[in-house]
Amino acid sequence: MKKILLKSLSLVNFKGVRDFSITFNDGITTVCGDNGTGKTTLYDAYLWLLFGKDSTGRSDGANGFNVKTNDENGKPIYRLEHSVTAVLDVDGKEIKLQRSLCEKWQKVNGTTDEVMKDETQYFINDVRTGTKKEYQAEISEIIPEDVFRMITNPYFFTSLSADTQKEMLLEMVGNIDDEEVAATNPEFLALLDEVNGTSLAKWAKEVAAKKKACNDALVTIPASIETAQKLMPESEDWSALEKQLKSLQDSVKGIDAQISDKSALNEEAYKRKMELRNKQSQKRMMLQDRESAIRMETNAAHNKAIAEIQQMEGELSINQTNVSRYRNEKKATDDKVAELNTKLVDMREQFKTIAKEQFTEPNGDVLVCPTCGEPYKGENLENAIAKLRGNFEQNKAKRQKDIQTKGKQYKAEYDKAVEQQTKLTGLIAKLEDESLTIKGNIEIKKAHIPVAGNADEAIASDEQCIALRNDIADIDNQLKIEVPQADVSELQSSKNNINAQIADINKRLGKRAMIERVSKEVAELEEKRISNNQAKADLERWEDVYTRFRKSKDEVLMQRINGLFSVVSFSFVKDQKNGGEKITCYCSVNGVPYADVNACGKVNAGLDIINAICATKGISAPIFIDNRESFNNIIPTISQIVNLRVSNDKQLTIIE
Repeated sequence: MKKILLKSLSLVNFKGVRDFSITFNDGITTVCGDNGTGKTTLYDAYLWLLFGKDSTGRSDGANGFNVKTNDENGKPIYRLEHSVTAVLDVDGKEIKLQRSLCEKWQKVNGTTDEVMKDETQYFINDVRTGTKKEYQAEISEIIPEDVFRMITNPYFFTSLSADTQKEMLLEMVGNIDDEEVAATNPEFLALLDEVNGTSLAKWAKEVAAKKKACNDALVTIPASIETAQKLMPESEDWSALEKQLKSLQDSVKGIDAQISDKSALNEEAYKRKMELRNKQSQKRMMLQDRESAIRMETNAAHNKAIAEIQQMEGELSINQTNVSRYRNEKKATDDKVAELNTKLVDMREQFKTIAKEQFTEPNGDVLVCPTCGEPYKGENLENAIAKLRGNFEQNKAKRQKDIQTKGKQYKAEYDKAVEQQTKLTGLIAKLEDESLTIKGNIEIKKAHIPVAGNADEAIASDEQCIALRNDIADIDNQLKIEVPQADVSELQSSKNNINAQIADINKRLGKRAMIERVSKEVAELEEKRISNNQAKADLERWEDVYTRFRKSKDEVLMQRINGLFSVVSFSFVKDQKNGGEKITCYCSVNGVPYADVNACGKVNAGLDIINAICATKGISAPIFIDNRESFNNIIPTISQIVNLRVSNDKQLTIIE
């Protein structure tokens, strides 16, 4: 286990502390002083040195906390250097760290005024680092910030969100295979078969969505049935109606035969009239063609404008067709961009998962010399562990590099698809702009169509048109000559009355098809209601099995998790006032909710959690306990302890 000890801490002009140094014991160091003497400032200075933040997580600067020393009026005292220096012992090797905030004053050109700019400097073993990034990299090598806060502040872990606490606890004990939990219950095995390789969380969302779809359908089906039934007409004696229809149709056939006999008498007269009408029709067509020709000559400019409008309307139609085609291509490209983006997100998650892997040092008794067979000791043991650590880091880096290589391939495809997406968007916009331009030109052209000439005067004086009109009038006079006609009016009237009755019967018979259609629709809706009720029941059964499976898995996890602690215990399920349960992460101390325990109980709970995290992470660091005067006994820890105790001392005092 990596052990980090704070050997000494020195503050110069930090948050009102002009010059203060303290040397810490390897075990417990108690710092006493009255309120406002700077106990919490020590912890803030330590955090600022390492991470540039105070105990509340604020960074220094204009929108954060103030590092500088102020005068009695609360204004910064300028031209002071503000620094914090500490010596750490990391696994027996000392390292000196220093962070300084320096004021850089420069004169403004052409004036005697000076302007000030703050500059932060970083030192490791009295050697200034080139950049903040290099300094932070060295700190992260010693201990990452997120781990540091969890193992140095007994109140930090319990202040995290329930989801974050749960995620950390699961990381500490490792996950449990679903198959291991399913083996305890045949229903759980059936659940995994039903899920068929999909993640349980995703499958549960799909089940909930299907259940909602069933409920939505069950809400609308009764109204649909009621509406269909209201539209259904009343049933009649369809057989009697069909017989009546057949009788009426036979009557119509008889009347048609009588009308046909009488009409034969007038067939010759009809033929003559038909010939005259045909001849008259030909003359009218000739007259129409001649008038059209005259109008074409008179309205050439007008017709040309109409033709140009039609041509532009054709161009507009082609443009709109192309816009539709490009939109379809863009939709396919959009889908590809979304697919590639999903792959890239997955690759990043894989990279993050590998990045979180930590090297676990093996027990020294396990590592033996291949030559003599004796366990490594001393420097040989350290070299062997260092080699294993190097192999681990090399393998980790190779896997990350492989992911980066594959990610670059996906990124290239993604960029190409995005480029095509942009290109199509531009084409569509261009064509739409062109369409707007064409539409505008059409409107302008329509507004400026030349006025047609006076073709009627030309037609009225044309000799050919006059002759044709005379011929048409002559034929019209011949057609007006009456031809004796056989009287079929009574027969036609009877036929019309019977046809009206036939139409009514056909209308009534049409209701039969509507009744059959509505009845079929109602039956289908009833079947749909039954099938949705059954599907809903099946989905609810699977939801119940899934809930019990998840609770069983959480119970196994809780046994492992709570085995890490001696004072606290955790639960992922919290009882609700309405009798239900809420999935969360719930901490208690000897059965009492964490929020309800006293100050001593909360500190001991935090120390118990820190001990477990240190054991699983393989690292320990100094723990700062504020308000130490509020309680007497704390549980043993594997970490160095710095107590901050309120006393009547007007200056900070160290108790050995």
